[in-house]
Amino acid sequence: MSTLRPLRSCLVLPLVLMALGACSTQIELRTAAQQEQFAQEAARQGDWEQAMRSYAAAAENAELGHGDFAWQARLHHQAGRAASAACRDDAAEFHFRQAIALAKKGEPSSALSYKALIDHDERQGKATQALAVRNEPGWHQPRAPGALADRESLPVGKPCGVPR
Repeated sequence: MSTLRPLRSCLVLPLVLMALGACSTQIELRTAAQQEQFAQEAARQGDWEQAMRSYAAAAENAELGHGDFAWQARLHHQAGRAASAACRDDAAEFHFRQAIALAKKGEPSSALSYKALIDHDERQGKATQALAVRNEPGWHQPRAPGALADRESLPVGKPCGVPR
């Protein structure tokens, strides 16, 4: 019996597995992009719970698909903003912190997520926590006043816990 056939199958199998892995990565990234679009639409309609879930799902798929850190950070930042608007304080803090950590990995500025976390803590009356975030290494407030402008508008009016 020839050893060539088993040897060939040992060489082909890793190539097939790599091809399948690359295919699943592309599927995850496409799914993340679609979920981001769903989240943007939900945010435009003011459905902050759905926007938060869609942004979080998009961030998870972007991570599974090995999307770049800047995109993952932006998705978590937007999930945090939506969670904050939906009065989901723990989720907002989680997503803002994820955005900061990912932005640091990818080298873009994490100032936007730092600022959002500080604002979130201040709205919740957590001045001590907001001050602690301000004192974290890596936080540096940009000098340009418009540098921290966000793209989606959050609801203005009564704070969380107050009926609208």
